[in-house]
Amino acid sequence: MNRTHTRQRIGSLVTVAVLWSWIVGAVLREPPSNALSWDTFGYYLYLPATLLHNDLALQDQAWVQEALETYHNSTNFYQAGRLPDGRWVMKYSMGLAVLWVPVFVIAHVAAGLSGHPQDGFSAPYQWAVVVTGLLYVLVGLLLTRRVLGHFFNDRVTTIVLALLVLGTNYLHQALSGYGMPHVILFTFYAAILWRTIRWYEERRMRDAVLLALLMGLTILSRPSEVVCLLIPLLYGLKDVRNWKEHLRSLWVQRRQLVVMGAVLLLIGLPQFLYWKWLTGQFLYMSYNNPGEGFEFLHPFIWEVLFSFRKGWYIYTPIMAIATGGLFLMQRTLPELRTALVAFFILNLYIIGSWSCWWYAESFGQRAPVQSYAVMLLPLGCVVHWLGERRLRAVAGATVLVVLTVFNLFQTYQSRHGLIHTSRMTWPAYKAVFGRTVPPPDLGSLLLVDRTPTGNEHGPDLRDYRKRPFMTMGFDAPFPGVGSTRFRDSITYRGKGAFLLTADSVYSPPVHAHWNELTSRSHLWVHVQCAVHLPAGDGAARTVALVATFDHNDYTYSYKALRAIPDPSRTDGWSTVSFWYLTPEVRSPRDRLLVYAWLEEGGATLVDEIEVTLYEPIARY
Repeated sequence: MNRTHTRQRIGSLVTVAVLWSWIVGAVLREPPSNALSWDTFGYYLYLPATLLHNDLALQDQAWVQEALETYHNSTNFYQAGRLPDGRWVMKYSMGLAVLWVPVFVIAHVAAGLSGHPQDGFSAPYQWAVVVTGLLYVLVGLLLTRRVLGHFFNDRVTTIVLALLVLGTNYLHQALSGYGMPHVILFTFYAAILWRTIRWYEERRMRDAVLLALLMGLTILSRPSEVVCLLIPLLYGLKDVRNWKEHLRSLWVQRRQLVVMGAVLLLIGLPQFLYWKWLTGQFLYMSYNNPGEGFEFLHPFIWEVLFSFRKGWYIYTPIMAIATGGLFLMQRTLPELRTALVAFFILNLYIIGSWSCWWYAESFGQRAPVQSYAVMLLPLGCVVHWLGERRLRAVAGATVLVVLTVFNLFQTYQSRHGLIHTSRMTWPAYKAVFGRTVPPPDLGSLLLVDRTPTGNEHGPDLRDYRKRPFMTMGFDAPFPGVGSTRFRDSITYRGKGAFLLTADSVYSPPVHAHWNELTSRSHLWVHVQCAVHLPAGDGAARTVALVATFDHNDYTYSYKALRAIPDPSRTDGWSTVSFWYLTPEVRSPRDRLLVYAWLEEGGATLVDEIEVTLYEPIARY
């Protein structure tokens, strides 16, 4: 590169340096209290399990619980699922842990030298993850600059880089999500784009291997990122009608494609072997909560894009402009148009098909953040198009500046608690719009607060409308159940009761599909049951009242409470009751189930299973 060309590109390089320095300064001003918490704890857990405890199956839960109690990584251990044989399988794939191996070793040595506990979680390990995240930010910005600079001039490149950091929720992830995959995978996507460009230009085996290595680590870190394969497969296809010629051009490189496939398989092999060792399956769905999973037939695309809870275009409107840039690519970047349109559609579909479409706690939608490396190219097309006409440039610059300031302000609001990271509603959004101090009634405008442990104690009844739903008595033999289960000699109320025995431990359930219960976001359900536990009969019995949801015959959001004898009653009957907050229901056809369960002991009677619904008065 000659000196003149270097001078012409200095603006974008200075922009990268300034933006990264600002991010580093912001992190150092407000350092993290615990960088290895919540989901990050799950991504990271492979390292101490393997390198310190030789316990990849987490059979010795003592060290895991000690870490949770000492460092408060999360309120409950959801990051792994227990198997029937007592071993545990990690919820998250091992890609990030593989990337963190070098810094883990460095942190382990540093902990020993500095006198910190060499337990995998003390300050040196946490700062290793933070520093690594900041370095990935720097590398990602430099690679993005290189990709943009390949297609656009330095002015466009500089503007797009500034819009990325200042105008999108990439900033929020860079400031607080350094242990999450999104910023790291943004860097990998930028590298995939650059290596794809190099491979198509020179067709070298080295570029093919590096490209496969990058894609393999990306997919290993987050399997849904398999969509990244579309970029090199469709790059250069300017018109879908020419797909046969494109396939022929790839066939010429079949030797390199075979090598790329082998590299991808080799990178994924440790994960496949890990699952096979623990579960007997090479492919395993490690998200073991039936309430969470893909709903490919009923994706939540509208909610992902436009909801006030987490709408991508609501909280990151510059990405709506970038989406519009896809329509300009045929004119500006025809070799990338097919690949990026296909990538955008499939990526959005995968993101929107996840039942937890708001992706837990974050400012705006965090699931697409890694794809911003790709979406900056159509955004660059928009900036290039705006610059072709003076009036268009002035109007476009005004809009982009307003949206950038808007993003910075909303990021401030999120970091100071005005925009909640998972419970926003339209009334809450209106209430905090333009404010720097939260209104006193903000909490009442948010979606209901679901505690991670599920130990809710009931609603404020002033905010709910009572709806008696069903009382299941047993005044006659229950349909479909043998008459031997019906007893009319001892009842709590009415003419009969239901007999639970060791051979048949469940009562008939009160049940209904979610779309038959309400159209609101949640319900409080009060459940009650009478259990016959006479004192002094010498029979040990344990009976519980259960409320749960069912998805395809698998239960989730399970809650149970055991009945205890009531000494104030002389007839031996006791009541058990509790409040149940419905979960984020995965499908409208999922069922609420309420039933009695004889956990252990001799036969006993149950009666009057009562379910009362409390529906929120507010429509959200």
